[in-house]
Amino acid sequence: MSEHQFTVVENKQNHYVMDVATQRWLGGFAVSHYRPWVFPLYTPSGITVLQESPPDHPFHSGFFVGQSPVLAGGRSANFWATPPDRVADDPLQKAVGRMSAEGPLVVEPHEHGVRFELPLVWRDEDERPVLDELRRVDFHVGDGATLCDMTSVKTAAYGPVTLAATKFGSIGMRVEPRLLPDFGGVVIGDAGRRGRSDDLHEQPSAYVAYENELTGHGAYGVLMTPLAGSAPGVWFIRDYGMAMYDATRHDDVVLDAGGSWTVGLRVAAYDRPLTDERARHWIAQ
Repeated sequence: MSEHQFTVVENKQNHYVMDVATQRWLGGFAVSHYRPWVFPLYTPSGITVLQESPPDHPFHSGFFVGQSPVLAGGRSANFWATPPDRVADDPLQKAVGRMSAEGPLVVEPHEHGVRFELPLVWRDEDERPVLDELRRVDFHVGDGATLCDMTSVKTAAYGPVTLAATKFGSIGMRVEPRLLPDFGGVVIGDAGRRGRSDDLHEQPSAYVAYENELTGHGAYGVLMTPLAGSAPGVWFIRDYGMAMYDATRHDDVVLDAGGSWTVGLRVAAYDRPLTDERARHWIAQ
C-alpha cells in the first residue's frame, strides 16, 4: 500500500494537488477563459520554481502551451498572447484567440499523484473553432523532485490546419526569477554543461535546467525534458526565464483534416544540486 494519499483542493479556478499523508503540496492546475496552465509547482521542500505572470510577458503563464500563428480556412489566429496588453498598442495583441474548455475537467488521483484531463477547442478572435485539443497534466512524486507531465494532443477537427514555423510555440515555462543567471543562477544541460542560456539555446540536450542557491536552504531548481512520443523540437531558452521546447521553431507542421499532432514535456522541481544521474532518473521515471 502506498504511503501517499492525494487530494485536490479547488480554489478560484485553480486545482491544487496535496499529499494528505505528508501534507506536501505538489502544485496547481489553473483553467481561465483564455487557457489552462500549471502554477504553482513546488519542490519537495515547498519552494516554487515557476513565475505565473511577469509584467513584460504576462501570457508566460507558469508551465503552459502556446502557438502563433495558427492558420486555418484562410485566417490566422494567435494562441500565444493573452490579455492584458504589456504596453499601449501592444504588437503581440493581434488576432488573439483562446483555448476554450469544452468539457468537464477529469480528475484522477493515483498511487503517485493526480492526473487531469481537459478537452479544449482553440477558437479564433471571432470565436470560430480552429482545432481541438486534449490536454493532460499529471502531478506525481518523484525521488527528490516533484514531477509534472503535460501533454497536448491537437486535432484538425474542422479542416486542415498549419502550425506555422515560429519562435512563439510550443510548450514550456516561465522560470521563477531567483533561479535566473542575473540573480546568481545557472542554466544547466547534459554532459556537465553549466553557464548561461546562450550555451544551450537551440543546442541538443536531453534536458535543460535552471538552478541556484537559496540562503538557508541550499540548491534547488527546475528541469524540463521532452516526454516519450512528443514531436521533435529544439530548446528556445533565455536568461530572463523563458524556457520553451519548440517543435515548430524551423518548420511548419501541416495537419490534414482529422490529423493529430502531439507535444509533451516533463518538468521536475527539485531540491539539492542537479547531476546527470539525477536527471536521467527523472527522465526514465
